[in-house]
Amino acid sequence: MKCINLYIDESGNLGKKSGRFFLICALEIENSDKKAMQKRAGRVISRFKKGHGIRKTKELKGWALKTSDRLNLLSKILYRGIKVRYIVIDLDKTTMLLKSADDKNACYNYLLQLIIKSILDENKKINEINLYLDNRTVKVGERYCLNQYLYNKFVLEKFAETNTYNYVKFHIYYLESESSYLIQFADIIANSLYKKYDSLTNEFYNIIKPYIIFESNFPFKDFGK
Repeated sequence: MKCINLYIDESGNLGKKSGRFFLICALEIENSDKKAMQKRAGRVISRFKKGHGIRKTKELKGWALKTSDRLNLLSKILYRGIKVRYIVIDLDKTTMLLKSADDKNACYNYLLQLIIKSILDENKKINEINLYLDNRTVKVGERYCLNQYLYNKFVLEKFAETNTYNYVKFHIYYLESESSYLIQFADIIANSLYKKYDSLTNEFYNIIKPYIIFESNFPFKDFGK
């Protein structure tokens, strides 16, 4: 049996007026590497802030980075033990209305479960997944829905289809991103990947690519057309 950790952030907005694409990125870290990666992330972020005269409590945001600083951080973030999974949605090609907060939250949950499905499809021995999300990702009232949604999707629905009970336990944690260095790592990578779609530049994508183990475009047939 195996447990993995996913540090998740996004780039873009779930609303067509805010841009055409929305991307969710998950940094996958195995339990055996978790403590070492947390320490490494703390060192990388702290040294970067000190070298640039940024106060310790200020959060690093991917969208605000200069190209040289982004390249510098990516060279330190992308390290053994880091695996990247992401999915990007073309909002111009989806029939989802995404007008209300509930619509957007349902869409977010659906895209996130596609990432998780890729993990469970690849490794049948995983029975526990820790998900760490930015505290600002969803409204407070929806935080208790994601766990049940994932349980229904990957435990109950699988049982209905196969008549076999493969238990997967989901632990969901909402963190303050300014104090979670691995969430900040996920944000920087998400925004760097986003530039492939929003700015049509592969410069950062090509650097991240060796660490990508899952990438998907949604909707699959009409994306980008």
